Amino acid sequence: MQVGEYVSPDGQLRFLVACPDWTIGFEGFPSHTHGSLLAAGSGQDEISAIKRFVADLTGNISVIVLTRRSGVLTDVWITDDPATALSNYKRYGWPDETIEFRRWDGTVVKV
Repeated sequence: MQVGEYVSPDGQLRFLVACPDWTIGFEGFPSHTHGSLLAAGSGQDEISAIKRFVADLTGNISVIVLTRRSGVLTDVWITDDPATALSNYKRYGWPDETIEFRRWDGTVVKV
């Protein structure tokens, strides 16, 4: 398993995989997960689950959510349910908050 960072082709996102506890997430933002959670949810061992997660991200399968407040990027995370993320944003989002959906390569995802 490669430990390190992955930079999106457009240079806008930096995704980190760090050990020893396999913390996984976008650099500078609060949302993250752990290898143990990926393993528990997938039925795979940690390394296999992390590899799959990273492959889905960098292979443009995963949908990435970006939120901004007053134009400032505040969080970035991966969702397996964009419709629910959008619904939650509409219900609980701040008046000055926006939400975007994209793939790793920058392709916009319409929800």
